[in-house]
Amino acid sequence: MEADIKVYDSVSSTNTVLSELAAKGAGEGTCVIASSQSAGQGRSGRTFYSPSGGNLYMSLLLRPYDIECSMITVTAAVAVVKAIKNVLGLDAGIKWVNDIIFKGRKVCGIIATAHSLGSEDMHVILGIGMNIFDAADVPEDIRESYGSLMGKKCDISPKEQKKLSLRLAKEIIREFAVRYENPVGLSVVDEYRRFCTVIGKKVIYFSGVTEKEGYVLGIDDDGGIIIETDGETESYRDGEIRIKPEQAILHK
Repeated sequence: MEADIKVYDSVSSTNTVLSELAAKGAGEGTCVIASSQSAGQGRSGRTFYSPSGGNLYMSLLLRPYDIECSMITVTAAVAVVKAIKNVLGLDAGIKWVNDIIFKGRKVCGIIATAHSLGSEDMHVILGIGMNIFDAADVPEDIRESYGSLMGKKCDISPKEQKKLSLRLAKEIIREFAVRYENPVGLSVVDEYRRFCTVIGKKVIYFSGVTEKEGYVLGIDDDGGIIIETDGETESYRDGEIRIKPEQAILHK
């Protein structure tokens, strides 16, 4: 996959801009990067807080033949963790299903959405938003979970901040493409399991009106989360989890 990167200072949403490019026939590998978003898109119709200041907001156009969005998210999460390690030397983790965690706080969100512009134009837009530096005026509803990789900007110039975000974007694309173009069995899921921070922990799972409490036993071969509740186990492909405050660890 050859990346065609288009860089903007500010957009409504990188997903929206890329969707417009896809409608005009943009090829797989087209990537939109912005320094800020006025209407960033998160999961379940939520907005994604996207302040300016050296952070990374990017969307990548994919035209997959037989890979599901859930596995694209799994692959992207692994690619992001690897890129953070390769570029910054930091060890981040994955909170199922699409959050990247560093020092107990969310530093990156991932969303993959399928689109159809007709029977012969199916594509997926992979959106990634990463907090590289601390932001001011973080909304109260996400203040407790919001984190960044590098903390305060200190003496890093705006030009250097943009260079760093672009370097991270290119490394994410490279790590993603290696796994996306050359899938080898369960290797990506195995990587995801190694980076997953919730295995063995007590969580609340919720999706729509469903809410269950239990222990995370692991991640299944399709990227679903396996939760034990009152002695019964079940895998879930969608929904979200909250880690219980005490973060109780499953006794093995």
